[in-house]
Amino acid sequence: MTRKIKVLWFFSLLIIISLLFGVMAYSINPFHTASTNIRARVFGFDIYRIPSRSMQPTLVPGDFIYVSAQGYDEKKFKRGDVIVFLYPDKKKTHFIKRLIAKAGDRIRIENFIVYINGKPSPQLYINTTKLKQPFSRFMQERQVPNGYLFVLGDNRDNSNDSRFFGYLPEKNVVGKAVSLVFGKNGRTGQAIE
Repeated sequence: MTRKIKVLWFFSLLIIISLLFGVMAYSINPFHTASTNIRARVFGFDIYRIPSRSMQPTLVPGDFIYVSAQGYDEKKFKRGDVIVFLYPDKKKTHFIKRLIAKAGDRIRIENFIVYINGKPSPQLYINTTKLKQPFSRFMQERQVPNGYLFVLGDNRDNSNDSRFFGYLPEKNVVGKAVSLVFGKNGRTGQAIE
C-alpha cells in the first residue's frame, strides 16, 4: 500500500470513528438537556438569537447569547437565572425567561412586587414605572408543584410566561444563558444577570 492510500484510510477511519462517537453522545445526552440540537447535547452549549422584546432591558431583539447546558439541572436551578427552555405545548420552540420560583415555592405579585414564600424578591432589572398591564401588577398566590418551575419575562407587560402557559416542566430546560456573544449597544461579552 502506498503512503497516500494509508493516509487516506487513516483519515477515513478517523472520520467514521468521530461520527460514531457523535451519534452515541447525542443518543446518551450526557448533559441531560431538553434540546435536540447537537451542540447542546454533544458539546454542552448552544448559541441563540433573541427574537422578541420579552426580556428587555436584559436582552434585546438581535442579541446572540451563549447558553450552557453543562450540568444545569434541578440541583443547580437558581432563582434569578435566565434560562432557555422548550415551550411546554410546542416542544420545538425555544423560549428564554427568568427563573423566579422553584418546586415548592409559593409565588404572588402584588403592586408589581414579586413575593416568594411571603418575602419580596428584589428584581432590580425591571423598571416598574413602565409597567401598565393589570397582569403585571397583580397575581394571586400559587404554589409551584414538584418537577416544575415558574418563569417570567423581564418585560412583564410583553411576555408570554408562566402567568399564561402555566408551570414549566423542569425536564424542558435546555440550559442557563451565560453571556452575550454579540450584544447591541456595545454589550458584547457581558455576563447575563
